[in-house]
Amino acid sequence: MKVKRNDDRRPEASANRFNWKLLLALTLNTIVIFGFYRYAITQRYYFYVMWAYMAATSALVIGYVVYNRGFSRRGVTRDMLPDTMTEDEKQAFIEDGERRMKKSKWMLTLIIPFIVTFAVDVLELFVGEQLVRLFN
Repeated sequence: MKVKRNDDRRPEASANRFNWKLLLALTLNTIVIFGFYRYAITQRYYFYVMWAYMAATSALVIGYVVYNRGFSRRGVTRDMLPDTMTEDEKQAFIEDGERRMKKSKWMLTLIIPFIVTFAVDVLELFVGEQLVRLFN
């Protein structure tokens, strides 16, 4: 029979630890999504690629917000919940919100690269020539 040992790690220390795996996924997704977009806009059907990227970004953002229930469970404490709920229901409500945020983190590794791609494109369109003239 195994004896369960107390975990001496503090939750604050593990929460402040930097997530390198998430940064790597975010970086790789950004390189792939941005690279494909830059290649695709030089091709014949660039207009459709732009609309496909906009649709994908919109679908991911809407899916993220809907899955997380509009972030209505973020930062909720037991005291904020109605008195009609039992302590078990309150705990389940809070844990469900935390679980949803953790499970939907992968969507952010796709949403952020799409937003970065559009931000760079907009900057290039509206500010690019001014920057080139500024440094020439």
